[in-house]
Amino acid sequence: MWLRAAPLERAQLPQPGTPAWTSFLCEVLAEAFSIARQVNVSLRWGTVQGQGKTVTASIPSLDPPGSPLRHAHWHSRSSLHFFQDSSLTFDAFEQGLLRDHTRHEQDYIEALEHAECLETLVPGLADIWHLKYRTPMCTSNRDFVELVLMLPLPSAPLPFNVFHERETLHMLQETGSLPARCDKTARRSFMVVSLPIKHAESSGYVRGYYASVEGVREDVTMVRPGELGTQWMLSTQTEAGGLIPRWMQELAMPSQIKADVPAFLRWAQAQAKRT
Repeated sequence: MWLRAAPLERAQLPQPGTPAWTSFLCEVLAEAFSIARQVNVSLRWGTVQGQGKTVTASIPSLDPPGSPLRHAHWHSRSSLHFFQDSSLTFDAFEQGLLRDHTRHEQDYIEALEHAECLETLVPGLADIWHLKYRTPMCTSNRDFVELVLMLPLPSAPLPFNVFHERETLHMLQETGSLPARCDKTARRSFMVVSLPIKHAESSGYVRGYYASVEGVREDVTMVRPGELGTQWMLSTQTEAGGLIPRWMQELAMPSQIKADVPAFLRWAQAQAKRT
């Protein structure tokens, strides 16, 4: 299992362009699709009824009993945004969350004080980033080193379902690549997957780890027939490091992941006004 808040050695990542790299991407994507479907099942009704509001849920860890991450839940959120309400189309989410994903994060996440790309494995698809966060008083600042995979997906009638997963994995296995950008032949979607990587620690920071899956797709609902919205889902498992008890980490996560949504919307709306 690749998707967990436990760091990978850099040497565990295959060489891009090789069959091993394609297999790695397929395995990660299969896990990411599964997580996205769990989030949608857990939060679909609240997402549709909320119409722009962010709903959250905690999905139990799949780690076996006795694992340090057994009680580290996958904290998840989902929100659905329509152009008529937010002035943002799917293209705005694609531009802000898929293209230069981590570089843009430091523009709208207030606590992210520094983001540095340590290594580019595949331009526009896979980078390793060092992220430094300011934390509230009485806790040490945290930093993370993450492999960030920015994955445009083939269009599909219903993105993230099992048929879409099979089509995506088949494309990747046959061609060794994904579409250059989200095409418009059906409903568009993309994923951003982050995996923690071992790296030398930084002075003044406590090293934390997280794994996350972000899924964004074009979506329609019976509540607003004829309108095409954009659903944004996220699920993350974290290990804050240091002396913060697990129960405190778990308690804080829902509000932390929820706050990113209005912050991104404000930033994306400001970007749209400039163009």
